[in-house]
Amino acid sequence: MTDPSTDPPRPNRRLRQRLDRLATGVIAASGIGVVVAVLAIGVYLTLAVLPLFDGAEVEVDTAPSAADDDGAMHAVWLADDGTRWLTREGQLRDAKGEIATLAAGATVTTVAEAGQAQPLALGLSNGEVRLVPRDDQGRLRWTQAATLRLFEARGVAALTLHHAAQGWVLAGRDTQGKVAALWHTAETTRRIAVPEAAEHIALGHAGRLAMTQGTQLTLWQLSSDGGGTPLARTDTQTPVTALSFLQGGRTLIVGDAQGGLRRWRLSPDDTAWQAAETSYTALGDTAIRRVIDLPRQRLWLALDDSGRLGLYQSLSGQRWHGQAPEATPPTAVSVNAHGTQVMWLGATGTPQRLAIEAAHAAVSPATLWMPQTYEGHADAEWRWAAAVTGDEEPQYSLVPLAWGTLKAAAWAMVFAVPLALGAAMHSACYMSRRQRARLKPAIELMEALPGVVIGFVAGLFVAPFVERHLAGTLALFVCVPLGSVACGWLWRMFSRRMELRLPPISAGVGLIVPLALLCWAALSLSPWLEAWWFGGDLRAWMHQQWGWDYAQRNALIVGMAMGLAIIPTLYSLAEEALSGVPRPLAEGSLALGATRAQTLWRVQLPAAAPGILSAVMIGAGRAVGETMIVLMVTGNTPLMSPSLFEGLRSLAANLAIELPEAAVGGTQYRLLLLGALLLFVFTFVVNTLAEMVRWRLKRRYRRYGGDA
Repeated sequence: MTDPSTDPPRPNRRLRQRLDRLATGVIAASGIGVVVAVLAIGVYLTLAVLPLFDGAEVEVDTAPSAADDDGAMHAVWLADDGTRWLTREGQLRDAKGEIATLAAGATVTTVAEAGQAQPLALGLSNGEVRLVPRDDQGRLRWTQAATLRLFEARGVAALTLHHAAQGWVLAGRDTQGKVAALWHTAETTRRIAVPEAAEHIALGHAGRLAMTQGTQLTLWQLSSDGGGTPLARTDTQTPVTALSFLQGGRTLIVGDAQGGLRRWRLSPDDTAWQAAETSYTALGDTAIRRVIDLPRQRLWLALDDSGRLGLYQSLSGQRWHGQAPEATPPTAVSVNAHGTQVMWLGATGTPQRLAIEAAHAAVSPATLWMPQTYEGHADAEWRWAAAVTGDEEPQYSLVPLAWGTLKAAAWAMVFAVPLALGAAMHSACYMSRRQRARLKPAIELMEALPGVVIGFVAGLFVAPFVERHLAGTLALFVCVPLGSVACGWLWRMFSRRMELRLPPISAGVGLIVPLALLCWAALSLSPWLEAWWFGGDLRAWMHQQWGWDYAQRNALIVGMAMGLAIIPTLYSLAEEALSGVPRPLAEGSLALGATRAQTLWRVQLPAAAPGILSAVMIGAGRAVGETMIVLMVTGNTPLMSPSLFEGLRSLAANLAIELPEAAVGGTQYRLLLLGALLLFVFTFVVNTLAEMVRWRLKRRYRRYGGDA
């Protein structure tokens, strides 16, 4: 007979020790791997977001060119690659020599361009304008140049060109300040005489012509039928020395004789001026001589009399400043289609290349978190519209997305916390172990419901039902809590003998029938209540009284749907915290004569408060990170509205919507990753704090002899 006290054979003991060490190493490596993976995600997002806040740079170098015989390039127009140029005598030249003559018997006095889809306009000394068309690839067709008469007697001193519906608009100023314009469509070209003199002119959106004379800034509306109407006049206080419309033609940059730079916006109806709230950072105290608009991101260059050069963005302000290649204004400037390179030809005749590195110039802490006055809006607002096309102004404020995230999470918590904590208190303090063992897994099983299924049901069935029965739904939120309190009070009115005969769970089961009847009564009576109190239409009454609009998919629906999704998490953690309260505490309270309710409120809840707080924090983190329910139920409108009945857009839903179509490495792409980083930091911090709270609670329970 073997002795059971004898040690197992040595080889088996060694094998178990090795397996034990192996299992310990695998578990430790897995834990470390999880930590490393989480940190790697945070590091990747941080590295992807950092380029958004890199400073802009403008690098100047001498561009290779074929100079004239005197060693300099004398030109009024220069191709964006520096391979061709146009002399004042109208000769088009390249490295091999003269290509064509475009202005026989006259000299070229000024040049205007408006992108790769519009012609090149050459103003001549005899009052004519030479127009060089472009093909579908944006290449100039020099042999197809046409001539139009702009002024009768005097030469053209300045030109400005802008696209219009089915054509283009060109405005010019002669040597004595008189202004005229040409409106070209597919059928005809009409000349428009403006009966005012001007020192500087600029064309903007839909034929809006800005003119300045001294300190007077005037806005004219030109029309395709050959007419012109003055819309607005204002005084700039300081003589204007340079002006230019930015991309889109709704924002005018005005430089003055004291070095000031100011933004003037067209009003939302395009009939008046709206001055910017603040001016831009000045380059110095000398006059601004040139404003060069760039075709991307609302960027522009400003040059003053002292040769200082600055790079600005319409909303984020000055992004770079330094010294210009030459102190005098350039005789020819050409910008490539992407706005990343400027060919600069000064009075010395040496072409310079300005390489502009400002991929994310429109992003700054102010544009992300402070209200901005965008084109087409009268007031400063927080707005998100990163996926814009054409000449629309991008809007990069993250505040509407953060607001939508917190708003959805807050309403979900309002819906979920009372239900989950109430269920946790009842099951932990009033149910037997056997009953709790059946109820808890059933509630926790709800967590297995996919968010997409909850969102689908809420969007397809719940949202239309609430829209049809809005008054009844709101009545339920009042009747159900009050009805529960009333039923509890009636329960206490029973005799002591009947209460002792029934198990504690009977109180909860007994509430089901009266609450169901109460819900039916609230929904049935709501049409009469709506007709009596709200004139038969609650939504119209809310809009009339408070200015609230009702959207079918709104914060109320997402609060109910997402609240249902986080109830299992809240219930499980809160019930665990309440069940872990040491029994001697509750038993001592009951032994001293306290009721169960008094023991719950004065002993068990205070003892479990850290655990319940941890449950609420984890539930909030779960709500903030939810994607599919918010995506399917909210309407995804990035609004800054406190109304319960309007839509919203969260950071997580915004990622799901826009990331698949965002250009990798672009501003929109990196801003979406910035939103992901904010979600990561929030959930990481909240979950870490919640786990620390739970750990301290467990340590305290162990000290008092409770369940860990």
